[in-house]
Amino acid sequence: MSQPTPGPSASPSTTYRLDRRYVLTSVGVQLIGAGVAAMLAFLVWEWIGLLAVVLLLNAVRVLVLPPTVVRADPEGVRLGGPVSARPVHVRWADVEDVSIGRGELVFTRSDGGSVVFSLVHLGSRANTFARDVYDRLNVANGYTRFDPEA
Repeated sequence: MSQPTPGPSASPSTTYRLDRRYVLTSVGVQLIGAGVAAMLAFLVWEWIGLLAVVLLLNAVRVLVLPPTVVRADPEGVRLGGPVSARPVHVRWADVEDVSIGRGELVFTRSDGGSVVFSLVHLGSRANTFARDVYDRLNVANGYTRFDPEA
């Protein structure tokens, strides 16, 4: 029996970050909040200026390092991150099927449940993530591509 050949997804872990359009929206909202806080600091109470500084620093942080929305590793995939309500971890061994439809990646688990992840959060990296999921599932289950010459 042949051993599965590790593909490009055999790396320890792959991180997918929030798409730029959502990052820029978040930065814009924080900059507006910082402007309002700065105005209130001049008019009402100067300590509100600290809120403006915190909002500005957070906007720069999010712009430089967008939040992680997916992390795939050899054990499984974690969907969601610090900005989501509850990150979900799905082990590759528990995945029975993966399907793509209407911009969503659906993980069907062996216990009958399913986890739906919207690919719109990944933007242009959505196709790369879908390929990574399929490659990691193949490696986890020991599947290899059929080679008619072997």
